[in-house]
Amino acid sequence: MENIVRIIPSIREVLVENGFSYQILIVDDNSPDGTSLEVENMQKGDEHLYLLKRPGKLGLGSAYIDGFTWALSNLSFDIIVQMDADFSHQPSDILKLVGTIQKDADVAVASRYIESGSSNKWPWHRKLISRVANFLSHIMLGINVKDITSGFRAIRKKAVQELLKYHMNSRGYSYQVESLAIYKDLDLSIIEVPYVFEARLSGKAKLSIWEIFRFAGFLVKLSLSGVTRKKS
Repeated sequence: MENIVRIIPSIREVLVENGFSYQILIVDDNSPDGTSLEVENMQKGDEHLYLLKRPGKLGLGSAYIDGFTWALSNLSFDIIVQMDADFSHQPSDILKLVGTIQKDADVAVASRYIESGSSNKWPWHRKLISRVANFLSHIMLGINVKDITSGFRAIRKKAVQELLKYHMNSRGYSYQVESLAIYKDLDLSIIEVPYVFEARLSGKAKLSIWEIFRFAGFLVKLSLSGVTRKKS
């Protein structure tokens, strides 16, 4: 809750000051800290702020899919930006991602692992897990992206529409990898943009040992089966 009441004004300020029209969609999985109530209060003063409430923790990947689906049905946009609401993804970096799409990329990925990118105040074991996950994803799936697990991205509307035509088997953090595998299958242009991943201002990271093992198992399955389109 502390993060959400800070980040919404920060995003709004960045976009308005740089002449962008905006719509902000918050996807909340029935957070016990009252996040949805805070967003509802903020909506009273901002007609461009939207809230998608879900009944419980259904997984990060499913939150993206539900958010994209809702946005395509209810909002008007050319580019969508997905990001965490805990300030690990800085609102100011939205400009670089959107600018990359405007230069004719289909997907712009905020990357810790290209020149000028890094992680700030991240414990060594989290850095190790991230590096190993990215290495395995690259080797097993052949995706030419250095920060495959990054969740901070800008995506062209057409790419989102095509993404939703595929079966999405991941409901957790491995969604980041599966979605890039789909963009690769679609032969879309994917460009990395450097950014500094910041330690969250408040709250605890949600990555668990179980999620790590599930991620590894998912990589094996995806490397063997590939991605598949839904039947028309």
